[in-house]
Amino acid sequence: MERLDLDLSRPPPLPGTVEECHRVIEALWRALGEFQQIQARVEELEEQLALGSDNSSQPPSQDSTKKRAERKGKRPTGRKKGAQVGHPRHERALVPAEAVDEVRHYFPHGRCECGGSVAVRGFRPHQVFDLPEIRYRVVEHRVYEGRCGWCGQKHQGRLPDEVPRGQMGPGLVAWIGLMTGRYHLSLREVEALLEEQWGLRFSLGAISQSQIPLQAWLGPVYNQIGEAVRKALIAHADETRHYPPYYPHLPPSHRNQCLIRFL
Repeated sequence: MERLDLDLSRPPPLPGTVEECHRVIEALWRALGEFQQIQARVEELEEQLALGSDNSSQPPSQDSTKKRAERKGKRPTGRKKGAQVGHPRHERALVPAEAVDEVRHYFPHGRCECGGSVAVRGFRPHQVFDLPEIRYRVVEHRVYEGRCGWCGQKHQGRLPDEVPRGQMGPGLVAWIGLMTGRYHLSLREVEALLEEQWGLRFSLGAISQSQIPLQAWLGPVYNQIGEAVRKALIAHADETRHYPPYYPHLPPSHRNQCLIRFL
């Protein structure tokens, strides 16, 4: 049958034959299906607009203008901002004297303006926390070789098992794993941070290769965490998505080994 376009601006059609009645019914049925699709889409959009930080995991910064206007403001209490009268002060506790790295003394003038001598009776400690100068540490392992004086056979020393065969020690490997796993830095960000913060220059491939041993190192700890979670009576879930680090310079088999999830 031919498609019948309904013009709602005109009076309804009055079919004179059974065939025209069928055409009108088909057009109405098709229009009803399109209306139902539009209605479902409108309900879906209205539901999305109704979502906000008060009824979903959506952060308040993504609330619509209407949602922000509907927020209930805090009632004024009449008190000033900041700590109130009688509120105990919270300050960083002083480090014990035996844990201080350096002590500098500042004494008052020994003679008062009146001409009398000033006797020191005590001091007020003022501790300043700072970071030391950051510098990498290099250990050179020299493997010597020799030759027998009688038969001429060559002899060569060997590195101990605990010495890494690559150029990155366990501390540096662990630090890179912390940056990519816990703080979700990309390989290029780690490469830039190594050069800016430590003065170390390593290629992206070397940084990727250094993370392969992490699976063996963290495997037992990861299994212990998994067992503890499975035995727990209540397991809390976090809707925040954490994307695992990507190592494009590794083959797929090694790349999968480096996708370590930290709980």
